[in-house]
Amino acid sequence: MLFKIISRLYFMALFPAAWVYITIQSELSRFRNFGKKPVIRFETAYAGQKIMLLALYQKGHLRTDTLRLLQTAKEAGVYTIAVNTLKLKDPDAVRDLIGCYIERPNYGRDFGSYQNGFLHVYKRGWDKTCPRLMMINDSVFFTHDRMQKFMDDMMADGLEVLGSTENFDIDYHLGSFCIAMAQPILQNKILKDYWRDYKLTDVRPTVIKRGELELSRVLKRVVSSQEQFNALYSADRYLKLLAKDDDLLEFAVTHARGSRIFAWKRASLKGVAEEFRKRYLMRRFDFEEEEIKIDASKGDFLEERYLNSFADLVRYFEHILPEGEPFEPQVLRDIIVSDFAESFMSGSQIHQNAAIMLRLGLPIVKLDALYRGICDLHDIRKVLALLPEDEAHELQAQLIARPYGGRYLTGLKRAAFERGLI
Repeated sequence: MLFKIISRLYFMALFPAAWVYITIQSELSRFRNFGKKPVIRFETAYAGQKIMLLALYQKGHLRTDTLRLLQTAKEAGVYTIAVNTLKLKDPDAVRDLIGCYIERPNYGRDFGSYQNGFLHVYKRGWDKTCPRLMMINDSVFFTHDRMQKFMDDMMADGLEVLGSTENFDIDYHLGSFCIAMAQPILQNKILKDYWRDYKLTDVRPTVIKRGELELSRVLKRVVSSQEQFNALYSADRYLKLLAKDDDLLEFAVTHARGSRIFAWKRASLKGVAEEFRKRYLMRRFDFEEEEIKIDASKGDFLEERYLNSFADLVRYFEHILPEGEPFEPQVLRDIIVSDFAESFMSGSQIHQNAAIMLRLGLPIVKLDALYRGICDLHDIRKVLALLPEDEAHELQAQLIARPYGGRYLTGLKRAAFERGLI
């Protein structure tokens, strides 16, 4: 414990130096790429289709899961603009899947690629005929089984701005890894000015502020009403499903995030049990805290290892209630729904609820979940079990290639990671 405290203090002392280090690295990258221009490797005729703007960071050849996404878009009749900050060995190999392929200098992260793609659309005048555009990046893994419906849902004529997921961290916003918008939004002068004025940087917190957060603010300004800005897999949708679907409730119980590294609220039956004791038992029966226990010889059922289902909680409370006193499971169920919905909303939903999102139908998994410490290997195994064997192997390899930075990074890089700079 003392070693951990000393280590924590050491890296906190390095924070100012880490910020300077990352800022200098960003400026050096700006200098190295100064004057370099994006190169259009190929471009086929655009005929007014819906557009998928894909920001890539892939070298040599495209990942198998990215090819799945591109194939799905092609089958849906979507025109793809791919903007890559690295280089492919043979760009012509993907001509049949991509309408316009651009390689750009490696500076500005995903929002640099987004900016280049939007400005290309505006320069070509495609915003005048494009009925809907979806911006998406490869920071996520693309599965197959759910992809076609997801593409149809995101590209459907309907909401003016539709994100795949939402995020309540810092300020409410849509996850910028996937947002679709209708033609009136794409053509809006405020959005055009945003992309023309966007200033590139490699400093992650600045990209989040100027990019993800500010983009959502801009999109909220230009929609015709508040209802036209929403997420496909929103907390509201999840809460409605959870309240009426017992199978989903049991799935949420068994697939809740278990990693204790990250500070976002974790859903757990132990927390639900404690809340039920305080709200219901202690008020109704005047129980004192020490009275609401099970005989030690039978084990403490409030230890998490004994709580694996809603039925476990029901059995526990039936055991401790006064003899002959009826138990009302619905009260307990309502508390579970509320607690798990609150956890679902904590932080980035796609990170916090990786397995649950797959269960709901979202065909993507964030590739930095292990690296950030939001998920541990046990959480990842739950996610992998939901995928076909070949896709599970692909995803596992990509996740393990970026292990938890708080354990494997050292020096200034570790300090920068702890501060969220990388």
